[in-house]
Amino acid sequence: MTVHDNLRVARDTLFRFPGVQRAVRLAAMNGCVPNEVWKRLHPTGVWTLRAPDGSSFRYASDIDDILARSLIWTNMRHWEETTHPVIFDLARRARGFVDVGAFSGIYTLLACQANERLRAVAVEPNPNSMRKLRRNIEVNHLQDRVVLVEKALSNAHGRARLGIPADTTAASLLAEEPADRTVEVEVITGDDAVGDLAVDLVKIDVEGLEPEVLHGMSRTISAHRPTIIAECLDRPALDRLRESVHELGYRRIRHLGRSGPAPVPAGFVPPPRYANFLVD
Repeated sequence: MTVHDNLRVARDTLFRFPGVQRAVRLAAMNGCVPNEVWKRLHPTGVWTLRAPDGSSFRYASDIDDILARSLIWTNMRHWEETTHPVIFDLARRARGFVDVGAFSGIYTLLACQANERLRAVAVEPNPNSMRKLRRNIEVNHLQDRVVLVEKALSNAHGRARLGIPADTTAASLLAEEPADRTVEVEVITGDDAVGDLAVDLVKIDVEGLEPEVLHGMSRTISAHRPTIIAECLDRPALDRLRESVHELGYRRIRHLGRSGPAPVPAGFVPPPRYANFLVD
């Protein structure tokens, strides 16, 4: 083994002790650990996170949870920090929330924390991510409030191959996207996933298939006109989103950037760290 390998093994062995992880978190939250350091350290176990209103909920991280570092070490200060407070605020007044591409369920947890009367549908087709999602629902005792759907959403029913890259948050049904492995998944429409839930808020993170998901929810959208937050990683994806929501009767789309929700000018290119858009 090289010196680098020995150091990595020593680091990983030391990091198995919960007390060491708690000390790293305290230091990171106080700004004493540089970003390039905590981004290399992975937390495990069940942690307490603080919602935007100061209330607390729990988050369970296992060794392959790619979101956990940003969520836990700095209590979400470096994870979609312009989006999650907006979703939390909107969830306060929502009856139902649909989390499309839920991954480990962090947005579902935030929405349920914001509003104890809210009911949610969390959709995640990746079996490994669904395992994380189910665990987080369980540690927060939300089984009676959240319906888990281990399927993909589109505008028609069927089956498809889900490509899963090294960054497992970017799993996609698009064949042209790079993937380390694939898994066959069932595909249904959002209308069927939601059923008769009164939906006021929808979050969509599906790596380019936002139009198909939206058109598969057209009945729900027509009945309740929910506020929508969708990720668009590039200008073509944003253009497709704009066209789709206009067809569904929406007229306003805003970028969730550093200065808060702002109108999206023609030709706008989503910046890498701030790729979420608010449609209402």
